[in-house]
Amino acid sequence: MSFTPDRLAISSISQANPCVVTTSTNHNMTTGQVVRLHVPQTYGMVELNQRQVSITVLTPTTFSIQATQVPSTVNIDSTRFAAFSVPSNPQFTAEVIPIGSGPTSISSPSPYATLNIADSLVGDATTNISTTPIPF
Repeated sequence: MSFTPDRLAISSISQANPCVVTTSTNHNMTTGQVVRLHVPQTYGMVELNQRQVSITVLTPTTFSIQATQVPSTVNIDSTRFAAFSVPSNPQFTAEVIPIGSGPTSISSPSPYATLNIADSLVGDATTNISTTPIPF
């Protein structure tokens, strides 16, 4: 079995801060989701080609893009990027490719979380003292 993520055609990308991407159909994505942008050279805005970003949903067809997820998001400023424009006879499509999902609530915690195993292991690691010299 294989998984092929939906590809969404991009109809425009703003030269703004934050950069806003518009899809030609409803994207059905959520804030915090991670996507890869595929922007062929003939479309301009090549600075975003193959860039992995997180998104903030603005409308069913638009979202702003951020450079990082953790610890805080940093908006991508595209004001100095090449302008995006759909060529009259494109050979390829500019696309958004979802590659991950954003934050989700924990509906059924793993059994390890309830047994405090992680706390025990972290506690053991912080009190361990090496008796063998370790070269650096």
